[in-house]
Amino acid sequence: MFSRRHLVWVLLPFFATGCVTHSKVTWVDTKDIVYSTSVPEGRSSVVFYRSSDAIDGPTVNIYVNGEYLGSLQPNAYRQETVCAQNQRFHADFTNQDRAYRKKADLGDYYNLPEAAVSFFKITNNNGQPALEPVTPEQAEADLKGVQQQNHTLSRVSKASQCAEVLKKYSLQASALFKFDRSEYKDMLPQGKREVAAVSDDIKQNLNRVSSISVIGHTDPEGSDIYNNKLSTARAATVKKALMESGLQGGMIVAEGRGKKELLVTNCRAQHPKNAKARQECDQPNRRVEILLHGEKAAK
Repeated sequence: MFSRRHLVWVLLPFFATGCVTHSKVTWVDTKDIVYSTSVPEGRSSVVFYRSSDAIDGPTVNIYVNGEYLGSLQPNAYRQETVCAQNQRFHADFTNQDRAYRKKADLGDYYNLPEAAVSFFKITNNNGQPALEPVTPEQAEADLKGVQQQNHTLSRVSKASQCAEVLKKYSLQASALFKFDRSEYKDMLPQGKREVAAVSDDIKQNLNRVSSISVIGHTDPEGSDIYNNKLSTARAATVKKALMESGLQGGMIVAEGRGKKELLVTNCRAQHPKNAKARQECDQPNRRVEILLHGEKAAK
């Protein structure tokens, strides 16, 4: 179903009857409305919901591509129409990110199905809210009795055009870098040649390209912190190599996704006691992807 890659929010004035200012706020503008299944052509719809027992704490802010969508109390949902490709979602408690630094950088990326509704539920990740994609069947069961919440204004941009992936290149990390390295001086000659070849290919139709994503990936060995750091550094180095070949850095965005989007998921199960075999099995996971995005007009 999925592939797994500043705003100031404004409360509406508190003159709606029924609002109180005690320690526990009760919003009056939740509505017993079933989510919409109508999705514009060339777009996706996404529902974020918070079950009554999902997590203890204040309202949870939902961000789409770093932009504020809404705040959810228990037993509430929010729906939004978005582009299908490369959408970044993040959840955080209200007032936990006062400088709005987290929303600018954090979150997980998803490619969503067009003309369909996707569902994400708020979960408890060591006391902090997180978003988890769920099937429509699970969401349908979870959403019984959950109300639509619209007490704040969405600041999610309404794109007149959505970028589609025009082409994707996948480069093996073993060909790009020395083992466990990530800097430009650590790139292998073969890796530099491969990046140069990709750059030459991009230039053939550069007028169609609106942006370029460089995404680093690792295998599942090691900690999340280590893998995120390594994948981010390798993506940044490949971006530098693309710039050295003549592409404009302003159109290239580099990011690391660590071990979040594995191509092969069962290497440890296949080779629990053979580290060398496991390393060979995991080779497809250690990669840097280069995605070309172009503008797709809404129909």
